[in-house]
Amino acid sequence: MEKTEELLLSKTRSIPAVIRDGYRLYTGNFKRLFRASWIAALLYAICFALMASTLINDVLSILAVASTYGLQILQTEDHTLTYIKAGCSLLLFAVAMLALASYAFGSCEDHKQTGQILRPARWWGTFHLKTFLRLLVACVWLSLLIMIVTAIFGAIVYAVVSAGIVDSLWKSVATIALLVILACVAGAFLLPFAYPVVKFVVGGQWSWMPPVKGYVIALRHWSLLFVTLLVTLIVTALLTFICELPAFVIGIACAKAYAGAAMGDPLGLPEHMALTSFMAFLIAGFVQAYVHLYSVFPFYYAYGSIEQQEQDRQEMMQTTSAE
Repeated sequence: MEKTEELLLSKTRSIPAVIRDGYRLYTGNFKRLFRASWIAALLYAICFALMASTLINDVLSILAVASTYGLQILQTEDHTLTYIKAGCSLLLFAVAMLALASYAFGSCEDHKQTGQILRPARWWGTFHLKTFLRLLVACVWLSLLIMIVTAIFGAIVYAVVSAGIVDSLWKSVATIALLVILACVAGAFLLPFAYPVVKFVVGGQWSWMPPVKGYVIALRHWSLLFVTLLVTLIVTALLTFICELPAFVIGIACAKAYAGAAMGDPLGLPEHMALTSFMAFLIAGFVQAYVHLYSVFPFYYAYGSIEQQEQDRQEMMQTTSAE
C-alpha cells in the first residue's frame, strides 16, 4: 500500500523523481502490461519487420544504384510499385505503433482513476479503443503542426540561401547550420505540446479539436519536459541500439552487397537472406516494443507533476488574494 501511495499521480515531483517513478511504475507492473499488450506488441513487431525488410531488400537496392550512377538512372525503370509498398509498410507500422502506445496510455488512465494498473481479465489483453482514438486524433493534429512548422522553416532556409546572403563557398555550411538552428527552435516550440497531448489522451474528453489547451502552462515547465524527453530518449535509444544490433549487422551486409552489385560484382547474398532479415527484425521489434513502451510513463508523471504544481499555484494565489 505504501508503494502504491508513493506512485500516485497527484504529487509534485522533481525531475529525477519523474524519471524514477516512471521506471518503477513500468517495471513494477510489467507482467500486467505484457499480458495486456503482447498481441499488440507482436503486431508491432510484424509491421516493423515488414517495413525494415522492404526498406532493406527493395529501397536500399535502388538507393545503392542511384548513389553509384546518379539519380538519372532512376528514370530508366519504373519503381512506383516499390515506393507504394514502402509507403504502405510505413503506414502500417505507424498505426501499429499508435495501437501499442494506446496500451501504455490506457494503463496510465486506469492508474490515474484507481491508483493501480489493472490486471487484464482475458488472456488476449484489453484494448483501450477510446484511448487509441484520442491518441490518433492527437497524432494527426501534431503531424499537421509539424508539417506546417517544417514548411515555414524550409521556406526560410530556401529564401536565405536563394537571396545570396551567404558566400557560395560557405553556402553548404551555412545551410546546414541554419537548418540545425531552426530545428532546435522548432523542437523548443513543439516540446510543450507534450503536456496537452498527454492530458488529452489520459482521461481527456473526446474532441476532434487539436489538443492545445495547456500549452501556455507547459511553457512554465519547459525544463521539466525537456529533461524528461532527453533522459527518456537517451535510455530508449541505447536500449533500441542493443536490441537492433543483429538486425543492423544484416542491414549493413545487405547495403554493402547492393553497393557492390551496382558496381557489377555478384550480389553475394544467400537465397534465404530476405527471410533471415525478416526474422531478425521480427524478434528485435518485439523486444523493442517494450523498450519504447516505457517512454510513456515518465511523461505521465511529468503531466501529473505539472497538474499538481498548477493546482498548488492556484490555491496559493487564491489564499494571497483573500488575505
